[in-house]
Amino acid sequence: MKAKIYATNERKGYGKQNYYSNEYWLEDSTVEKYKCHRQKTFNGDESEWNESKEIVDSWDINDPNMPSWLNKYIHK
Repeated sequence: MKAKIYATNERKGYGKQNYYSNEYWLEDSTVEKYKCHRQKTFNGDESEWNESKEIVDSWDINDPNMPSWLNKYIHK
């Protein structure tokens, strides 16, 4: 089962309607870091929000390269 363990505050990107955040998800013994992006676009009739997510890093929960602060959100 996949569970979100932490999310950063949304921050403005380049342009007026671009926003970014990071999410950390735990699935089995793997932590995955996602870069999340929200952008408001105009489709000719109305404005709509487009959202995307991409995985940018992952670690096993025992990986010494995983950021140490994530350990407090993982219940081993």
